Amino acid sequence: MAANELTRLQGALAIASFSAGVAIACVCLFLIHPHGEISNSAISIVSELLVLAGAILGVKTSFDVKFRRFENELRHKADKTTD
Repeated sequence: MAANELTRLQGALAIASFSAGVAIACVCLFLIHPHGEISNSAISIVSELLVLAGAILGVKTSFDVKFRRFENELRHKADKTTD
């Protein structure tokens, strides 16, 4: 898998994890009354972990993109100086 494809996959996973965490929190805490006993802390910990996963993947993806851009700029300047 190419590095660019991996970065896109990480970005998609970050968005999906973050969205799932927010959706679970909103739906379970505000819209659906539980049929049994579901502790709010159980729902919140799942949604918080999904949001955390999305945030970590998003930061890593952002760092990878900026690092590649910086690396390409350095290569471009190095090529200019050798010419």
